Amino acid sequence: MTEPRPEENAGSDDAGAEQLAGPPAAAKGVASASSPERANSEHPATVPAEDSTDQVTESADVVRTRRGRQIGAWVMLVAGILILGGTAWVGWRTYQAYSHLKNASAAVSQLQDQLKDVSAIDSAATAATVAHLQSESADARAAVDDPVYRAATVLPWLGPNLDAIREVTVTVDGLSTDVMPSLVDLAGTLRPSELAPKNGAVDLAPIEQASAALQHADAAVTESRERIAGIDRSALVAPIGDAVDSLSAKLDAASSVTGTGARAARLLPPMLGSESPRTYLVVFQNLAEPRATGGIFGSYALITVDQGKVTGVDNGTPIRTLGIFDPPIAQLTPDQVAMYTQRPAIYPADVNLTPDFPTAAAMIAKMYTARTGTSVDGVIAIDPVALSYLLEGTGPVDAGDGVVLTPDTVVPVLLSTAYQTFDDGSGNASRDAFLARAAGAAFGAVMSGDGDAGKIMNGLERAAGERRLLVWTTEQAEQSDLAATELAGQLSTGTAAPSIGVFLNDGRADKLGYYLDNQVDVSAGNCRSDGTREIQVRVTLSNAAPSEGLPSYVTGLNSPGDPYVLQTNVSLFAPVSGSLLSVTKDGQVKGIARGQEGTREVGSVGVKLEPGQSTEVVFRLAMPESVDENVNITPTLALTPGVNPWRTSIEHLEGCSLSAE
Repeated sequence: MTEPRPEENAGSDDAGAEQLAGPPAAAKGVASASSPERANSEHPATVPAEDSTDQVTESADVVRTRRGRQIGAWVMLVAGILILGGTAWVGWRTYQAYSHLKNASAAVSQLQDQLKDVSAIDSAATAATVAHLQSESADARAAVDDPVYRAATVLPWLGPNLDAIREVTVTVDGLSTDVMPSLVDLAGTLRPSELAPKNGAVDLAPIEQASAALQHADAAVTESRERIAGIDRSALVAPIGDAVDSLSAKLDAASSVTGTGARAARLLPPMLGSESPRTYLVVFQNLAEPRATGGIFGSYALITVDQGKVTGVDNGTPIRTLGIFDPPIAQLTPDQVAMYTQRPAIYPADVNLTPDFPTAAAMIAKMYTARTGTSVDGVIAIDPVALSYLLEGTGPVDAGDGVVLTPDTVVPVLLSTAYQTFDDGSGNASRDAFLARAAGAAFGAVMSGDGDAGKIMNGLERAAGERRLLVWTTEQAEQSDLAATELAGQLSTGTAAPSIGVFLNDGRADKLGYYLDNQVDVSAGNCRSDGTREIQVRVTLSNAAPSEGLPSYVTGLNSPGDPYVLQTNVSLFAPVSGSLLSVTKDGQVKGIARGQEGTREVGSVGVKLEPGQSTEVVFRLAMPESVDENVNITPTLALTPGVNPWRTSIEHLEGCSLSAE
């Protein structure tokens, strides 16, 4: 084995020592300057391990933060785009709904024009209009049923307005598909020519067939009214609020049509004897001697109705045929006695001192049954002015004795000239017979069906609207249904639309009421501290009677003083919850007779007028309390029908707040 040389060992030891001690300063400096990477790799101890880890961690956090910020920016950008896009989409859908609703509204107006004259309906044209209406409303419905649009309805401020637009659209679409087609079909089938009497009978079949559709249409309109009424107007901007109010008004108008049609379809068949014969007492009101409902019941006719066929049975005059009831035939309430004494239960001519026709009708029916033994199922009242409306559709009617009745002559013949013609000592019997014959001839002409059915039906509608055609039935369910119509002849008991009654009752047994000319004006007064609104009801009466030449029966038998002085009582029925404050007559404070009928305060004033004289009675009232001064109140007027129609004016009254001075 060869021994190592000493030199080699020494060199080896020095090299190892050098490596352990590290390179010389100069060598280290050169190595560090010329090759840092190498120096670091060869001498890792020059960079501590802990510092290196912190630098790596810090670099990763920066990257993550930068990346998070970039993602957030993208999210915000995308969200902004979505919001802007959604807003634009909702705006576009709203515009579409508005445009289609506008077109649908125009179609409804066109349809109303096409249905005005139901005797000349163009079926093809109305069908095209309905189809157009349905198309436009369907397109509007599609716009508001859009998911994005519906989601936007939950947003604050904007949401309630969008939701209101949707409610309006859904309502219009439902009516266009569920109501309008059936109403158009009914208008085409329920023509006046089908409903008007023919040969003394009314054909009940068309009415019975249409009943189900009419009930459905009325229910749909009622539901729509409730839906629109449920919209909170306080959160709506003006244009949308106006649109909601406009639709609400149109629905109210539609409800009056569908409600009337549905009610007529429920009532007419049974009341005209579809289920069993009915017996009615028809009373003719003599307007020359005013009573609250119109005039005294001067004559009557008893009729039976079986399957729409009308047959006359009896006739007479309440005063002379039924006579006087002593003791009174019925017990009146204390309020009635205080208002009218016991006269309504004693004298047939005074049963309608009250303006409530159901009360007067029930009393005259009771009197008729007591005297004749015949029960009646109801009472119908009509006056000569109503007959003149019906004669517009019949042509001239021969009343006998050389008298021809026309729309222009029937009123003066029955209420004036008949008293002069039979003022020859022949007594009341001849005049009564003539009046009964004349009224019967006019009624028979209407029932014959030979005239213009459309004009006859229009005459009936006009007469009912003026309280000249009144109906009462003993059937409670039917009477409840009638109570919602003008035919019932009773004052409203609600307070939503306050009603004021002005009624006349003749002060003595004369016929000078034929010459009365009347006017009533309702105007606003001040707000009161209790929140009520003061109003004035100005009643002007004029006597146009001549000062001589009238028969004694007209001027009044056994009338004290000047027989040509017209004497009447004016009664003011305040609104429900309203009150009567004071009364003046021709500017002077007047004493007033106060009373109560039902829920209404009543005040009465006596008036005397010489021929050619006028008088002005002003009633000061307080309307019911209203806590919202922004609510407009429009009272309605109920008046005693006269020979001449009342001239009226009614101001729109603003509500009052409780803080009003």
